[in-house]
Amino acid sequence: MKTLTVVVLASCLAPFPCAAAEEYDLLIKGGRVVDGTGAPWRRADVAVKGDRIVAVLPRIDAPARKTIDAAGRVVAPGFIDIHVHGWPMILDAPAAENLVRQGVTTLVDGPDGESPVPLRDSLAKIEALPPGVNYATLVGHGSIRASVLGNENRAPTPAELDRMGQLVRDAMRQGAFGLSTGLIYAPGTFAGTDEVVALARVAGELGGIHVSHMRDEAGGILDSVRETIRIGEEGRLPTQVSHHKLVGRPVWGRSVESLRLVEEARRRGVDVTIDQYPYTASLNSLGNPLLPPAALGGGD
Repeated sequence: MKTLTVVVLASCLAPFPCAAAEEYDLLIKGGRVVDGTGAPWRRADVAVKGDRIVAVLPRIDAPARKTIDAAGRVVAPGFIDIHVHGWPMILDAPAAENLVRQGVTTLVDGPDGESPVPLRDSLAKIEALPPGVNYATLVGHGSIRASVLGNENRAPTPAELDRMGQLVRDAMRQGAFGLSTGLIYAPGTFAGTDEVVALARVAGELGGIHVSHMRDEAGGILDSVRETIRIGEEGRLPTQVSHHKLVGRPVWGRSVESLRLVEEARRRGVDVTIDQYPYTASLNSLGNPLLPPAALGGGD
């Protein structure tokens, strides 16, 4: 079945128009509307004015600057890509056609512990473009750590941890959706769990989430899942395992155990979730996943 994706910033999902019948900028006729609420699809016309859907009705007979015949197609809100390494490439390709052509209309940047610090200037540059997609971002723990400690393989002093916490607080107030960690990557791999919990608690106090590329996806997979759960539980915020997977034949099948850890945590009230990508290969740098942390201190 072909899919027609409508790029909008906000929508009206009510069965009645949000505005009186008038000339619309865009009228999409006769499609199968899947509105994202979980309701069954329904055949309807969709009217758009400016950047908003203003009517979703069984039939709309009104003038429009542009009309699309969507018969036999699906009309749906755009997808959200929750793990995008978009900065700074979006500055060179603000239309984000690689995403839009796949039906993605919202991206979440700043994963794996890496983001601009501070966020304010980068968000201002993106807003000035403006981009062809809705843009959200996390603030990266690794980037915050590097801005305070550089690439040193050591624990922060109390004063340094306070400084890192203030940078998380600033980023949240500047618009971050939460804290990302890349504990398999330098300099995030140099951080102990207590450090991450302390910073996650700051993000949680301001309504943020925690998303992690875990410390070990191979032999230490179960301990890494436990650590991710602990960060959410002690940090008192939602916590997510990025692209949950088991790397290497020796641990194949242990997802039965890792998923059990997630389910047990959820039953005791921890808001822990996972995401997963649908392919069997991965892309990474040579050094971070393969070399021991002791070899990564001080940079390349």
